[in-house]
Amino acid sequence: MPADAPGKVPTGYGFWCNAWPENPAWKFVAVGLGNDVPYWTEFLRALAEIDPDMAVNIEHEDAAYSQTEGLALAAKNLHGAAAGL
Repeated sequence: MPADAPGKVPTGYGFWCNAWPENPAWKFVAVGLGNDVPYWTEFLRALAEIDPDMAVNIEHEDAAYSQTEGLALAAKNLHGAAAGL
């Protein structure tokens, strides 16, 4: 699909398709939207038990948010989860 095509849907950096499937097997959503903050608190707790210095990276692929909005939302939710440790 050409980069300047109207109605394109991002599927990754520099790649697009014309539409998402009507009933996808899963959806990429920002951290905190698929699972709530208490879930992520327990996730971070489990990581800390293995390695307290382990880094957590955010991979933002939620097409409902811009690059900065999705990253900010995920970071806010992960900070909230970390505060619960």
